[in-house]
Amino acid sequence: MSETQSEVARSGATQAGAPMHKRPQVKHPYLVLMALLIGAFTGMYSETAINIILPQIGGQFHVATATSQWLVIGYMLMIGFVLPFSSILTKHFTIKSLAIFALSAFTIGAVISAAAPTFAILLIGRAIQGIGLGIVLPLAFSMVMEVMPPQKLGAAMGMVSLIIMLAPVVGPTLAGILTGIASWRLVFVSIAVLGVIGLVFAFMFLISPMELTKPKVDTLSVVLSVIGFGGVVLGAGMASEFRWISAPVLSALIIGIAALIWYSMRQLKQEIPVLNLRAFTFRDFAIGTTLVMLNFGITLSVMFLIPQFFQYSLALGVSLAGALMLPGGIVNALTSMLSGRAYDKIGAKKPAILGFFITIIGIVMILGAIFANALNPALIVTAHIIMMIGVPLAMSPMQTYALGALPRKYNADGSTIMNTLQQVVGAVFTAVTTSLLTAGVAAVHGSKAAQFSNGTKYGLYFALIMAILGFVGAFFISDKKKAETHEEAAETPAAVDSTEIEPALMTLMKTDVYTVSEDTTAMEAMRLFTSHGISGVPVVAADGKLKGFVSDGDVLNLLADQNPEFTSFYSAVIESNSDSFSKRVRNNLDTPVSEIATKNVISVDVTDSMSHICEVLVAKHLKKVPVVDSAHGGKMVGILNRSDVLKFVVEQY
Repeated sequence: MSETQSEVARSGATQAGAPMHKRPQVKHPYLVLMALLIGAFTGMYSETAINIILPQIGGQFHVATATSQWLVIGYMLMIGFVLPFSSILTKHFTIKSLAIFALSAFTIGAVISAAAPTFAILLIGRAIQGIGLGIVLPLAFSMVMEVMPPQKLGAAMGMVSLIIMLAPVVGPTLAGILTGIASWRLVFVSIAVLGVIGLVFAFMFLISPMELTKPKVDTLSVVLSVIGFGGVVLGAGMASEFRWISAPVLSALIIGIAALIWYSMRQLKQEIPVLNLRAFTFRDFAIGTTLVMLNFGITLSVMFLIPQFFQYSLALGVSLAGALMLPGGIVNALTSMLSGRAYDKIGAKKPAILGFFITIIGIVMILGAIFANALNPALIVTAHIIMMIGVPLAMSPMQTYALGALPRKYNADGSTIMNTLQQVVGAVFTAVTTSLLTAGVAAVHGSKAAQFSNGTKYGLYFALIMAILGFVGAFFISDKKKAETHEEAAETPAAVDSTEIEPALMTLMKTDVYTVSEDTTAMEAMRLFTSHGISGVPVVAADGKLKGFVSDGDVLNLLADQNPEFTSFYSAVIESNSDSFSKRVRNNLDTPVSEIATKNVISVDVTDSMSHICEVLVAKHLKKVPVVDSAHGGKMVGILNRSDVLKFVVEQY
C-alpha cells in the first residue's frame, strides 16, 4: 500500500484547533490491562456464584429465602448505583486510582463476607463488592481503547468479552466445588485472592492515560438517582417478607417512583445529563430496550431458581448442583457468540422471535415436570440448556437493534442506559421472583422438597409471562432500521437507497467529509490542510465520483529534493528562506491535485456488509476508508472511521 493511500486514515472532518488525543505508547499493553481484566472476571464471577450457595448461607444464619435474596439484590443495586457515574468518575479521578479503589472494594468486601459472624455483616461485604464491579467493568473497555495498538484492538476486545462470558460459565460450578470441599466462605476467599492479584498488577503496571477535565456534577441528580432506584428495589425486595400491599413496601415504592419521576424530568432539562433519557424518544430503542430487560429478567429468575431447586427439591449436593449448571452455561456462551452473526445476516426480528419461543419451551418443560412430579435431574438440565439457547439467541440481536436505532451522538447514552437498567431492573425482577417463590412455598403443606417445588413453579410462572410478553413484543421489531429515524438522515445523499445500507453503516458513516475537486491546486489543498487541521482529502469529480486521494505528503513531494529530509509540510516551511526552495514553491504550487494524487484508492461500497468493511480495514491497515455508491456511478457518499467501528462494538457488545 502506498504512503498516500495510507493517508486515508488521517482524512475526515477534524476541525481546526480541536485537541488531538494521543494514544500512549505502551510496550506491554496486556500487562497494563491485566488488573482490569482480573477485576471484570472477579466481579462477574461474584455475581453468578452466589445463587448456588444461598441455601448454605440461609441454613447457617437461619434466614429465609426472602432474606438471603438480598445478597443478590444488594449486589446488583450497588452496581446500578455506580454505573451511571462511571464516565464522570473517569473525568475526576485517574484510571489507576479508580481501579485500585474498585479492586480494594472486591478484596475488602470479600474478606468481610468470608469472615462475617452475622448475615447483616455478610450483606455489607456483598454490597461493597458491588461497588467494585460497577467501577471496574466500564474501565476495562475504556482502557482497551486507550492502550492497545489499533491493529490489535479487535483481539483485545474479544478477550475482554470472552472473560465476561467465561465468568458466568465457571462461576456456579466453581462455587459449588469450593463449597463442597469446605464451606461457602471459601467462595468469598477466592474472590479476595483474585482481588489481591488484581491489586498487585494495578500497582505495578496500570497507567492513567485519560485527561482529568473535572466537569461539574449535578448533586441533586445523584441524590435523586440513589433514592429513586434504591426505593424501588427496596420496596420490591421487602415484598416477599411484608407483602406487596404492606405499609413499608408501598412507602418505599411511592418514594422511589416519585424520585425517579423527578430525576427523569431533571435529566430531560439538563444540558449534560447523567442519563440522557431522550434516547427513549426513538421507537426502536424503546422497544429493543424493553425486550432486553424482559430477556434479562428471565435469565435472572431462572439462575436464581434452578440452583436452589436442585438442592432443595432434588436433594442434590452443592457440588453436583454447580456441575449441573455448567452445560447450560457453556451453551449460553456459545450461543451468545453465534447470535451476533445472525443479526448481521437476518436482523433482530427473527432471532428475537425464535429465541423467546425456545425459552418458552424450556420453561414449560420444567413446569410440566413439576406438575407431573417427574423431577428427573437430566430433564431439568435439558430444559435449562434449551432456555440457554433461547435467551442469548434473542439477547445480542436485540441489544444491537436497540442501540443501532440511535443517532451517533446518543450511542454512549444508550449503552449507559441499558447497562444501568439491566442491573436495577434485574434486582427488581429477582425480588419479584423471590416474592413468588416465598408465596408458593407457603401455599402448600408437606415436605420441604414439595414446598420448594411449588415455590419454583410460582417463580417460573413469572419467567413464562416475561417470555410470552417478549415473544409478542418481538413481532413489533422493525426488519430494518430506517434512515429516517436518525437526525443525520438529512445528511445522507438522496441518491443512496438507505434501505439497502446496513444499519450500523448508516449510523457510523461520516457524510460531512472535506473533499477537493480535480482542478484544485496544490496550494489550495495546503490551505485546506492547515486551516482544518487535516492531513489529506479525497479527490472527487464534478459528478461526485471518487477519483483519488491527495495528502500533505503528495504536496511535499513537489517541493522536496530527490532525497527529501522533510517529514511534514510544517517542517518544510522552516526552509522557506532558501532560494531554491522558494523557487520550487513558486513553480509547483499551481499544480492540479489530479496530477499528484493517488489514483487507485481503496474504498468500500455503500451496500457492503460491516463484516466485509472490517476485513478491508484490517487487511489494508487503514484507519479510515471512503464509502462509494457503485449503483450511482461510484459517487463518494462518506467515510468510515475504524475507531468509530470499534467504539460501536464496545458500546453494544
